[in-house]
Amino acid sequence: MKPITRMRKRVFLSLTAGLLAVSLMAVGSAAQNKKYTDDDERTRGLFVNKGADAMRVIILKAEEEGLVPVDPSHPFKEGDQIKVAFESNFNGYIYLVNITPEGKKTVLFPYADGSNNQVRANRRYEFPPGGDMIEFDNEQGTEVLQVIMSRERIALLDEAIKKSAGNLGESAASAAAELQAGISIEPASKVLPDKGESAVRSRDIKFAAGRDKDPEGSVVAISGDGNGSGKLKKGEAGVYEIRLKHN
Repeated sequence: MKPITRMRKRVFLSLTAGLLAVSLMAVGSAAQNKKYTDDDERTRGLFVNKGADAMRVIILKAEEEGLVPVDPSHPFKEGDQIKVAFESNFNGYIYLVNITPEGKKTVLFPYADGSNNQVRANRRYEFPPGGDMIEFDNEQGTEVLQVIMSRERIALLDEAIKKSAGNLGESAASAAAELQAGISIEPASKVLPDKGESAVRSRDIKFAAGRDKDPEGSVVAISGDGNGSGKLKKGEAGVYEIRLKHN
């Protein structure tokens, strides 16, 4: 009986070792094929589970087969056409500000005609809306779209749209042509004032990058404050930049 017992034990150990090897191979394969990093997964989880105010951003490039998601750091050339798609996980407002290499800042959206920039949770929005597209001309550099999301209207930006067609003036050159393409959570140019009656506090942001042909796009989420909350409060906004490189 003892030899049989030992034989069974060896077989059991061999099977155990085999299963362990298969498990390790599966884990290794999953790690190699993993779509996002752990930090990316956590940030995307905040968007899906509404653990923080967050927004999905997808750059759509016009191709023969239609609008195709591309990595925000994708290099564009003259004649390329794109749209920017957004999906928020909270009810609020979104503003788009264009910043030129010389530092000129202009509110692109909402329009001066009174268009509505209110966004509803879990709904997809595209800029420009309808059949319009953003088309790259022959001027090389980096086109900067600063995105500002808030749970309430921002008086300073609304006033600029009404009184000066969205012009926010000029500041020191932002050197946009030298900025790295992609989405940045550290804006190169200040748009919202942090002092005075119109002060708006900019909250820190977490970021998970998208990839070419990735329909899930990039995700930006508000980081927790001192109390652990990732929700925007009155007088606060989340600010990030989409930097589109034009070669």
